[in-house]
Amino acid sequence: MDINQNKSEFMDDIIAFRNEIQKSLESNINTTDIEEYRNEYQGKFSKERFKDYFVKKTTLHIVFKYILIRMSEDLQKIVNPKFSKEGIRNWNEISKNYRKDYHMLYNIASEDIRRTKELGNIFIPCIYDNYIEKLQNSVFNKKENNHIEILKEYDFRTLDPNTAVSLFDKLYSSEDRENLQGFLEDSKITTYLMKSLGLI
Repeated sequence: MDINQNKSEFMDDIIAFRNEIQKSLESNINTTDIEEYRNEYQGKFSKERFKDYFVKKTTLHIVFKYILIRMSEDLQKIVNPKFSKEGIRNWNEISKNYRKDYHMLYNIASEDIRRTKELGNIFIPCIYDNYIEKLQNSVFNKKENNHIEILKEYDFRTLDPNTAVSLFDKLYSSEDRENLQGFLEDSKITTYLMKSLGLI
């Protein structure tokens, strides 16, 4: 499906994907789970504020990683497709025991790109990747209204720079950027996309 001809629907689908990830992480991450990261923020943020920022930054990292995987597969063609219609069809055919295990596929796709010279350094795992496991059943392998299934229909070769900037602004507002960009560990994925789009 051409993104530019279905821009509004595409934006809605990506935002719904983001919202689902964020909601799941909010439910599955306790303040005690991330206490070890909070030391340098003692006295600056409450536990609740710290968790809110952590969940938002982790959510964005995971969504932008998916977008960058799709761009790497469809547009740059530096790895074989995993999340396009063709990629998902191939995955379901060759992996009978793991059919529809898109959590595993996400990890394989990330590792494939980590081994490339083009984007390898950006895909080195960081603290935000530690929480992808918490989305295995609630997001990636969900039986109904699975966003991986929904988003496979879009051809990321048709994602033009203007649409990409609009999408980025919707996903990562200027207020969130101000609060989150310097928060905790850098998400190389997010920073790379911002630089690529001329936003920093």
